[in-house]
Formats: sequence, C-alpha cells, structure tokens
Amino acid sequence: MPADPPPEKPAPQPVRRAFVVRKGLERASPELQEAYAKGDLGAVTRAIGRLAGLAEPREGGRLPFAVTRLPLRDWGLDLEGDFPEEKKALAQPAPRDADAAFGILCDEEGIARRLSEALRKTFGTSERPGAPGVEVAEGDIPLGAALHWCPGRGEGEDFGTEPDAHRLIRADAIAGAEYDGSGVKVVIIDQGVSASRLPPGTAFMGGWWTPGLPLPGQAAPDNTHGTMIARRVLALAPRAMIFDCPIIPPRIGSNLPTFLSDMFGLILRMRIEIGILAAINPARWRGRWVLVNAWSIYDPRGEAVEGEYSHNRYHWLALALDTMTPFADIVFAAGNCGAFCPDRRCAESVIGPGRGIRGVHLLEDVLTVGGVRADGMWVGYSSQGPGRFGHDPQPRLKPDVAAPAQFRVLDSPGLIAGGSSSACGVAAGVVAALRTRWNSTVVAPRALFDRLRATAWQLDGSTTWSDRTGEGILDCRAVVKSLAQTHAAPAPARATEARAG
Repeated sequence: MPADPPPEKPAPQPVRRAFVVRKGLERASPELQEAYAKGDLGAVTRAIGRLAGLAEPREGGRLPFAVTRLPLRDWGLDLEGDFPEEKKALAQPAPRDADAAFGILCDEEGIARRLSEALRKTFGTSERPGAPGVEVAEGDIPLGAALHWCPGRGEGEDFGTEPDAHRLIRADAIAGAEYDGSGVKVVIIDQGVSASRLPPGTAFMGGWWTPGLPLPGQAAPDNTHGTMIARRVLALAPRAMIFDCPIIPPRIGSNLPTFLSDMFGLILRMRIEIGILAAINPARWRGRWVLVNAWSIYDPRGEAVEGEYSHNRYHWLALALDTMTPFADIVFAAGNCGAFCPDRRCAESVIGPGRGIRGVHLLEDVLTVGGVRADGMWVGYSSQGPGRFGHDPQPRLKPDVAAPAQFRVLDSPGLIAGGSSSACGVAAGVVAALRTRWNSTVVAPRALFDRLRATAWQLDGSTTWSDRTGEGILDCRAVVKSLAQTHAAPAPARATEARAG
C-alpha cells in the first residue's frame, strides 16, 4: 500500500509581544527616537525593522510585523498645543522608570524572536522587573489601559492637534499640489457655513438655499458646526470649491418628516442643477463632486411611521441619493450615540452596538465614518454598527472606516473639532484631495470607497471589520499607492480653471 502523505505543516500563526524599555531609549537610533516622540506607528515599525534586519517588505508591500500600540503614550502623552501654558505648569507627570513601550503584532513566532533579540541587543536585557533593559510580555498589551476614550473623563476635552490627526492618517501622501483639491466641488450639507470664517483665498461658490434657513455663506455667528466641517476639508484640500447647503434645523428630531421631505427636495434639485451645469460646461462641472453629511438622527421616535426611514432601503431620500452616487462621493458621519459617552440627545434605542447607524447612512454607495483619537484609539461616543434595513437578511457593515475626531485646531485658540462630524470632515477632505488626481470618470465613487476600505488599518493589527472603526483608520499613503498602481490619472484641474467665473 502506498504510504500516507505526510501531514500538512500548520500555517504560521500571528503572535503578539509587548516590549517595555527601561532607562535606555537614548541608546536607540535617532530615527527610532524621533518616530517614537512623534507617535508615528508606521515610522516606529520601519525603524525597529531596520534594527532587526526586517526592513524588506514581503509580498503586498508589508513588513512581517507591525507596531500597533505605544501604550505609555496612551496615558502620558503631552502633545504640542494640548494644554494652555498655565495648565502645563500645573500638570507635572509622575516620574516613571519606563522610557518606552511597543505593542507589536508579528506574522509568526520566528519574527517575534528576531525582534526580541534585536531589541535586547540594542537596549540590554532586564535582569528583573523594573531593572534597566528590555522586558518582554507575551499576548495582548497589558499596558493598554482602555479600548475607548471619552472626552472630559480624566484627560481633558480633546486629544492632540490637527497635525497629529493628519499624521495618524499619513496625510503627507496627499500634501502635494496634485492633491490640493483644484477642480473639486465640495457641498457642505449642514446648518450653514460662514464664508467670512473660511481660510483666506478659499473658493466659496455660494450654494443651495432652503426658505426659512440662512442664505449660503451666512451662518449665524454662534453656529459654527458647518464652518468647522468646511475647514476640516480645506485643511487637506485647500483649493477645493466650497458650496454651502444650509438645511439642517437645530433639532432634526422635533419634526423629522419635514426635515426628510426638505432633504429629498434638495437632493433632487441639486441633481437636476448639477446636470444642467455639466451640460453647459462639462470640463468644469462634470465629476469631482463630494457631498459632506455630518449629521445623523438622534431620536427615531419622530418618524411618521416607525421604521419608515430608519429601516427602509427604499425610502424616497435613499432613492434620491441613489441618483447622485454614480458621479458624486457621498460621505456621512456615523453619529454620536456610541455606548460609552453618547450625546445627551440620543434616544435609548440608538445607543450602543448595532443601534446608532440607520437610514441613508447604511447605503452601500455612501462612506460612513466613525471617530478615533489622534493616536487611533476609538472615541466612545462614535456610533457603532452594524445596521440593518428591515428586509435585509444580512446586516450592513457600517461604519466603513474611521478618521480622527476630537482634536484641537491650532489656528483657532480654544476650538475643538469634535464628534464624528469632524471625522466626516477629515474623510471628505481626503476624498477631495484624491479627486484632484482621479476623477469619477476614472475611479467611480463605489470603487474609490472600496479602495479606502481595503487600505485602512486597525490599531490592534487585526484585518476584520469592527463595529467601532469599520475596516479601520484611513491610510492616505496606502490608498494613493493602490490607486497609482491600477489607474492612470489625468492631469489635475488647474487652479485657474477651478476659480473661473
């Protein structure tokens, strides 16, 4: 009888390690010290890879390990601009022996051993707990003291600054002129934008007006929400054209059917008028539209019929948006009804996993964005998926991705860009920047969103969808590389064209 074939060798399994460096970070390379000081996970990964001789990417362009957490920075971080000077003088951090800590996900045990050997060679071996050198722990990171964060609960009202937020999503990849937003039309569907508060030189183009609400560009002085969203977009795509669409009342839930009716009429009117503009001047008006929706329903009890909007894929607003998705990128905020610190306006029925993301936020051709801190930790107010339409046999895996929220804006003292609204604005800015180079005729909206999801990354190193962060945190560098490899890009629209009358 023929001999039985040898059993298949089991596939290598990923392993986690936590490395704690005590009294020795100064012995690291300048590259590693600088990357650690900035909190740049990608740069820390590459610097450690060079130490261990693991700097050559494997198939797919990835290293065989990834630094997924810098635990000491979670609770001892003091970012530039995070506190006023007088607070800094009072908030002296407690002394600690550990200089640094790295939470690392390795493809297999052999990689973990090589990293351990390299770090011990660099920093020495700790002979006992608390002694100088490197300590190694298996499994998950014991120093990761929380998996979520809420503003105002021991760490202030914000975390990090806008540059820190941009560093998290590797926005340096879209910092060049070919990604400046030229020719891209961004529509802020909100409570109104104050044109006078936009950065100097902004191409403000007017917008769509609804009777009874402010004229485009004339938001009330105490109404800063829409302006905040526009500024988040412009921080990443400074030459984008901004259109204002004031339609959201102070409290959507007080008359939900009226709001939905107004929104339905607005979207249809917008669709018709954009079509007319594109027919008159295709080069200027066809393609490159981004619709930013930093709003959600806090209390569905205002529906005329229960579930008519929240659980209905064929609600008339959803069908109206379907007419826009072939040529416009539609970005929605996930909402602020997360389990740990929901907005006080959230009804109990929308708080927590599987409850808060409803209605048009569940559409397959829109990008729904959750919020994380500037270091990647999930913000506990960001609404959680999945969602479900009433007829669906399967849940809708929303949010799609996550982006930074709740950070300080340095050019406006005291201003905090907060809520999943700010994450929505950041994501829309990324989309507008990418659209400078890749028009919707080259990369359709659905295809672009697929790329954003496919290139996102999870802080814990996992590769599966999460009810908190979706497919993961946006990665501008990865999505630019992915698009450049598969899609030829036409020349970006010239800035002079974008500003022509």
